[in-house]
Amino acid sequence: MDDAGELVKVRGNLTTNDGEIAVNWALDGHGILMRAEWDVERYLDSGRLVQILPQYRTPDADIYAVYPQHQHQSSRVRTLIAFLTQAFERFAQDR
Repeated sequence: MDDAGELVKVRGNLTTNDGEIAVNWALDGHGILMRAEWDVERYLDSGRLVQILPQYRTPDADIYAVYPQHQHQSSRVRTLIAFLTQAFERFAQDR
């Protein structure tokens, strides 16, 4: 597939802004959803969910660590940010 995009609007009877609820609806057979692979990987691996349209890519999404800004970050905040950065980099390399 080239980089040309195609906008598709969908409507359904169920709507939520809670990703966990959306995943549970899909697991219960209420339709399809678009979620980050890392969020549904265990369900894809187990076969409870099946990827459709694998030839299409969804837009990249950024992940932000939001915390109060101080002159000196606590070691806990620095450690958590470093851990998350490494974990997501490893996940991206495995894909």
